[in-house]
Amino acid sequence: MRRRWRYGWLLFCLVFLLAGCGEKGAGAPLKLTFLDTGKSDCIVIEAGESVVVNDTADADDAEAICAFLDERGKTRIAYLILSHFDKDHIGSAADLISRYEVGCVLMPDYEEDSEPYLALMQALAETDTAYERLKKDVSFYVEGVSFYVDAPDESVYENDNNYSLITCVMNGKNRFLLMGDAKKIRTGEFLESDASKGRFDLIKMPHHGNYTKNLETLFATAGPRYAVLTADPERLRVEEETVALLNKYQCEVYYTDEGSVTAVSDGEQVLVSQP
Repeated sequence: MRRRWRYGWLLFCLVFLLAGCGEKGAGAPLKLTFLDTGKSDCIVIEAGESVVVNDTADADDAEAICAFLDERGKTRIAYLILSHFDKDHIGSAADLISRYEVGCVLMPDYEEDSEPYLALMQALAETDTAYERLKKDVSFYVEGVSFYVDAPDESVYENDNNYSLITCVMNGKNRFLLMGDAKKIRTGEFLESDASKGRFDLIKMPHHGNYTKNLETLFATAGPRYAVLTADPERLRVEEETVALLNKYQCEVYYTDEGSVTAVSDGEQVLVSQP
């Protein structure tokens, strides 16, 4: 059985509506940049003047990520969301925590014996940065933009990718879905949640284009116009079934190996561009 704090989600939706974020014309300036870091994930979310970072790519991407933030004059990260502890998702986390003020780090509730994970935990301790291992879903606002982070149901998975936190970003009428590296089990858990219901404008595809059968169900519900895949030029994980699915739903598809992808939302419409 799926453990789901349904009342928490309903309360979140109520607050979302009362705050005016669900009204026509409402919405904060929102920009999501899917950085070109190869077969790894780093998504910089600019909500007004604030920043939320979803994953931190590999260790050798730290300078590129910091340069991107510095160019925008950012000195603080409101939330750092680490979907799971694979090196291509937390590689630069320690560098970001050491270099910037981070309000809170959200991560799944498991541990890993790896150099990037140990560096992450050391940086958290040295900087006294707040963090939370998510055992249940959480929601928060950043400058009027709503974030909902869907936590794994189980305490142990055979495949580490199924620990992935799945993040929904909502700005007025616009919705974005960041799937981490969720595999079949984790995607199935999300599909049972209230958060999965309704349309999403854009989906960051799970696991660099790796296909699972229940992605068809997700797309049937979400009906996304845009899809982003974080990939290197070889695109080894982009399976033929994934391409067929994207074609079936007539998605505009963007691959980060062709350059960083930017999605801009004003609460009414989404514009996606790539150099």
